[in-house]
Amino acid sequence: MIWGGKPDAKSLAGILAGFILTFASSVRAEEACGELTVGWIDWPPYQMVGKNGDDSKPIGVDIRAAEKYLGALGCDLKYVSKPWARLLKALKEGRLDVLLGMSNTVERRKYANFSAPYRNETVWLFMLANRHDFDHFTGLKDIIGSSFRLGVSRNAYYGEEFLALMKKPKFKDRVFQAIGGENFQMLISDRVDGFLVDKETGKARIKADGLGGVVIPHEKVKVELGPVHIMLGKNSMPPGLLKKLNTIIQQDMIIPQS
Repeated sequence: MIWGGKPDAKSLAGILAGFILTFASSVRAEEACGELTVGWIDWPPYQMVGKNGDDSKPIGVDIRAAEKYLGALGCDLKYVSKPWARLLKALKEGRLDVLLGMSNTVERRKYANFSAPYRNETVWLFMLANRHDFDHFTGLKDIIGSSFRLGVSRNAYYGEEFLALMKKPKFKDRVFQAIGGENFQMLISDRVDGFLVDKETGKARIKADGLGGVVIPHEKVKVELGPVHIMLGKNSMPPGLLKKLNTIIQQDMIIPQS
């Protein structure tokens, strides 16, 4: 073909064929998931070490959700187990693709995308069974003005009410952070009076630590965190594929959580 002249049929056919190939390649690139690195922590019954202690093949509710929903997109999942703070930092810096069971917060949306929700989450206040001096509590706000010492996990999300209360010195001064997760030994050693933890996780920890009948959930104090999601790094999944992921998740009913 001569530039500026009228293209012949053969030239038009060649241009069209090239356009179709280019378009098809871009569609395949958009739809291809490839390998995703998935961070996980010891968080029963949602995320747990696999058979024979294999941390590259974890099990649990969140793991099954990842394999079901991301697997439906053809994603190849590579699991990575590290301390929680390091996993969160790695995703924020683009060195990790996925975290599971995550609350969608304003701060996290600055560096991550979120799938549609796939289950709900509620945390409860766990205490020693023989402590009754705080039975009258009905919510976290009752800690203000009391001698209660509240244990929480560092870098965990406990809802908007908790964040608002943390701005009040009389509440913040009563909060003590644990690096190692839901550490009920803090209760046993009298370093805190109660610990906030997902109810099912708390029950699993109690069983694992042999604390049955020693540590129990408070009858009234719980925090509804609402839906949790698959959290993905900003560049971990193309927008079109994320839309497909949401469609797949929304076809299922959100798993209720007590």
